[in-house]
Amino acid sequence: MRASLAIAVLLASARAAADEPGVPAPAAAPVARDESRFSLKVALGGDYRSLYGVPIYGGDSHVAIGVEMALFSVYGTAGFTIGKTQYGLTTTLYDIGGSVERRFGRFALGLPFRSSYLRIAGVTNPDALDSLGVGIAPFASFDLIATEGHVLFLAASMNLDEYLVGSAVFAWGPTLSIGYRESDIGR
Repeated sequence: MRASLAIAVLLASARAAADEPGVPAPAAAPVARDESRFSLKVALGGDYRSLYGVPIYGGDSHVAIGVEMALFSVYGTAGFTIGKTQYGLTTTLYDIGGSVERRFGRFALGLPFRSSYLRIAGVTNPDALDSLGVGIAPFASFDLIATEGHVLFLAASMNLDEYLVGSAVFAWGPTLSIGYRESDIGR
């Protein structure tokens, strides 16, 4: 109770000081249009995929390195997903690509393009099924906690991939992840 009262008094006095005619309000540093920031993102999450109608449940991890600019961010991305089918087959998925995203304050929309390698281990057969693929994973993210240059975010994406196993095979599914983003002003 005392702490919240003290904070309220401090905020009120700061507001009153800013409203006085002789005291200039503190100015925020202007953000230049050509300013860019180096950025690093890491994320971990839960993943669901459907391949031939067979559900695959797993864990997803991604890292992205790139540049945040005035309107857009551009990243190089790499990811690893490990999971199991409902029949107990182990799956691994490696992907590499690039991503473009647009920020709207704490909210962001993005579109990663990627190439991938999918491997499904056999249970009775030592040979694995594997395939190369291409895909996209449109996402939306929200910054939960943000301090200067450090952000904890929540992201939801929809994976849409096509694999080339003799004939084309389509896989899809959502991923929900929590991540950390760090950026520094580049000069």
